[in-house]
Amino acid sequence: MRAIVGWVWAACLLAAPSFALGQGITSTPPRRDQQPEANPTPKATKPEPGPQPSGDGAAKDAAKTPPPSKPTLKIELHGGAWLFYYQPFQPPEEKPFLRMHVAHLNFDGSIGDFGLFFNASVRDTRMREFYEGPAWVEEGYFYYKHPRVMVKVGKSYSRFGLFWDNSFFGPIHFYDGIKLDPNYGISIEGNAGKETGLRLNYFAQYYLVDGRTNGSYVGRDTISIPGARRRHITIVRAEPAYSWNKDTSILLGVSGQYFQADIPALDRKNKDVLRFAVDATVNIGPVSVWGEVMRQMGQSVTDWPIPPVPATATAPAVPGRASARNDYFLVGGEARIWKFVARYNVSGVRYHDAGVSEFMHQPGLGYNMNDNLQFLVEYAHWTQHPAPGVGKFLDQSVATTIHGYF
Repeated sequence: MRAIVGWVWAACLLAAPSFALGQGITSTPPRRDQQPEANPTPKATKPEPGPQPSGDGAAKDAAKTPPPSKPTLKIELHGGAWLFYYQPFQPPEEKPFLRMHVAHLNFDGSIGDFGLFFNASVRDTRMREFYEGPAWVEEGYFYYKHPRVMVKVGKSYSRFGLFWDNSFFGPIHFYDGIKLDPNYGISIEGNAGKETGLRLNYFAQYYLVDGRTNGSYVGRDTISIPGARRRHITIVRAEPAYSWNKDTSILLGVSGQYFQADIPALDRKNKDVLRFAVDATVNIGPVSVWGEVMRQMGQSVTDWPIPPVPATATAPAVPGRASARNDYFLVGGEARIWKFVARYNVSGVRYHDAGVSEFMHQPGLGYNMNDNLQFLVEYAHWTQHPAPGVGKFLDQSVATTIHGYF
């Protein structure tokens, strides 16, 4: 009966407008091979050849020439909110709910090439149990903008690996704290080349400490462990791309990440962790496909993927187990037809040291009523397999979202 009610609800919302953004970014972002252009720097005017005016004529011409303009203050305000209906089928203890997932306000103020950006987010309850409260800053940084480079100082998103999979629910990587992960430090982002033809985008980031506001579930990332932090996070990423036109392109991404997992509960407090990733995105007209493989070497948690079991009257406590060798993958694609978007993502991880695997399948259908109102319904099928032929559901549900923004 719960399944029937859930699908009827999703079908009713399908008549409503909208297409979603997932966990903090737009569900249909700019093509990954096209980085937003920085504010162009005004070019100096070259003097005209020939004799120049002198004497009184020069004074008159100078009087007619307006003084150099001062940089003007520019302020942009944008905001939005997501209404979220969750209809679970598994595990059986999960219950359906309807809530405002998050509301946010984006501020961008600049004078010339320098500016300040922040994304302030709020909701009825904490996003995760380890958040300080129901309101937080997703990103907040000062920046310098140039046509070929942008420098951010403050809290900004990590650019390790494929940035996002265009869904609301997100891949397994998101719940392990790898994607949509904002941290405190400096980020240098730039590009070389033109919009068509060969282009290179690059990212060099150093974060002194994690931002404590990613979407990881408790226990699956360092930041949710009491007293633990990720420190000295260093990321490099290169994105060579080739664009035939605005609708046809191919992009290859190569990323590396290093950080220290500062976990007081472990014998060796600081654990060195390395991650490497290779990804690719292809856009051909209304169709886009992407894929990514990623490896982690180093322990970043204490009790995942095997959580501890407390003692009972008949059995002693069983400690949890963590894995220091993990392999992740993500494959997905979408097709855009008129105002509809159909997509499918599958992600997975193998925790080698614990012998545990997880897989998540995610078909979704979206509808864009206009540029400010979007709708998305997704089905999530997330299983964990501690042994071959053995599995259990971590989540089986329908997520329906309405996203409005200005």
